[in-house]
Amino acid sequence: MTAAKKRENAKRWHIRKNLPHQVALPNDLCCMENYDLIAAFCRQFETEPMLLHVMAKWPNGKSEDYRLYCFATRADSEVFAAHFEGTLFDPIKDREKGKISGAWLRTDEWKPIDRCGPLELPRFFREYGR
Repeated sequence: MTAAKKRENAKRWHIRKNLPHQVALPNDLCCMENYDLIAAFCRQFETEPMLLHVMAKWPNGKSEDYRLYCFATRADSEVFAAHFEGTLFDPIKDREKGKISGAWLRTDEWKPIDRCGPLELPRFFREYGR
């Protein structure tokens, strides 16, 4: 096993044991000008969240990358989710029967998301497409 894989496994173990409360935001909304806004908001928490990624898959074949912000307490995750209109993510229920590297199998209907609370699709994506 490579050193990078060992680090990734250690990170996932740490998150599973210590940061079980997770909030999903579309990856496209978490970059560029929105990154600093999210980072500044996260500094208010006693323990800053760690990040994971998950691929969301819908029944119609659409898929989209999401960032999971992982928190130590349920209260912190709910504050974050309410502010950014994120989706509370349960790794046991939402991933393929709890598989660590499994996809997020969505049952709702896919629709493009251009805004989550104060976050809007970065100018680059609006001008040049996703």
